[in-house]
Amino acid sequence: MRIDIGCGQKKHLNCIGIDRIAYKSTDIVHDYNEPIPLENDSVDFVMCSHSLQYVDDLHQVMKEIYRICKHKAIVCIVAPYAHATVHMVNPRFKQQFNEHSPKYWTTHPGRLQDENEFFLYPPMLALQQKDFGQDVMDFRLLRMEFFYFPTYHGLYNEVELGLLRQSQLNVAHQIMYHLLVVKDQISETEIAGMEVAKRLEEPDYVKGQRMQMSEKEEGDQPFYLDHFRSDSSTDEDSSSIEIEEKSPLLEQSSRGGGSKPKSSRIKTPSKPKRKTIIRKKAKARNKR
Repeated sequence: MRIDIGCGQKKHLNCIGIDRIAYKSTDIVHDYNEPIPLENDSVDFVMCSHSLQYVDDLHQVMKEIYRICKHKAIVCIVAPYAHATVHMVNPRFKQQFNEHSPKYWTTHPGRLQDENEFFLYPPMLALQQKDFGQDVMDFRLLRMEFFYFPTYHGLYNEVELGLLRQSQLNVAHQIMYHLLVVKDQISETEIAGMEVAKRLEEPDYVKGQRMQMSEKEEGDQPFYLDHFRSDSSTDEDSSSIEIEEKSPLLEQSSRGGGSKPKSSRIKTPSKPKRKTIIRKKAKARNKR
């Protein structure tokens, strides 16, 4: 069974749509803050596309998703990235999502995220089983992807983007997770093979966003982030440009064995002096 929680007006391909509103695409009208009306271990794939930010208790909903999923089921979550001011002020958003979220969805000590994502923080350890009590769940992160505001397309490498995302606002606007449901023994080798071999489904609009990002990176960049450059470096750059622009004039003035450069001003004829005019008139009278 495949389900789309919060399917809206367009549910994911070959999924049973679950939503609070009876859209044409909704197969089960249900408030997913309440227990999901499906049997244990009955679901192979779950899509949650921009729906979980509206739930009242995220931990409870994740526990329900874990309950209904089979071992090795795939869960795709797309959500607003927490560090965007437009999301911070949205009164309808009750939950936040960032690179730290998967830590709270497993008790497994490893396979949380790429360690390079967290060089600003101390080592991130998984929660212990005692932290969950009886509500044990184990979602292993297979992939995590970020979608950036246009200003940052193609300007930085992944390490730099990770630093920017976690230290500044309005760098990324969306995050997507692919999670593996683990309910039985599974080796790290098998999980790694699933990452490579298994097709990780995603919403159609995500593919369109990724295409737009790649096209933007291939084109000319309309922005340069001057706030990452110091004032001193800016002054040095501008002074060096002035020197380079003046250098051709200096070369021209040095030609001709040290002779003075010719003035580029246009000379206007000067008016004759009054004394000269008077003398010319006197000569003309004497001739008469």
